Amino acid sequence: MKFKIQNSKFKNSFTLIELLVVISVIGIIAGISWGSVRALQPSLRLGSIVRDLSTDLRSAQRLAVTEQVNHGVRFSTSTCQYQIIRYGTTKKNIFKKSLPKGISFHQITGLTNDEVIFNPYGAVKETGTISLINTKGETKTIEVRPSGFVKIK
Repeated sequence: MKFKIQNSKFKNSFTLIELLVVISVIGIIAGISWGSVRALQPSLRLGSIVRDLSTDLRSAQRLAVTEQVNHGVRFSTSTCQYQIIRYGTTKKNIFKKSLPKGISFHQITGLTNDEVIFNPYGAVKETGTISLINTKGETKTIEVRPSGFVKIK
């Protein structure tokens, strides 16, 4: 006599062993990929900081045009900070930002006193470049052109 199970609710389900094998495989893949992500982190952080700095440069330019007063960004290589400054009848610091740990200024060229100054037309007083470096020795450069155009190289 044969018994045949019909309409069993367990016919199409997973066993506990199958479920544990799938979870183990996912854990192994996640563990392997975590090392790759950690290796890329300094490069990703450098790219992010360079984009933030170029955005802040463009903000200073926009403020100079909208307020019709010179605005600038001054870089401090010793403290790894930069600040946006308003040059009106009195000099006013708008805000100061520090670079995160592991990122520093590598080289600033063409700028007197390590400062980019935008006039009310959006152009700059002097052209130059600002290079940042990470702990892996990778660099990214921002170029400020005479028209005030800010470009990441």
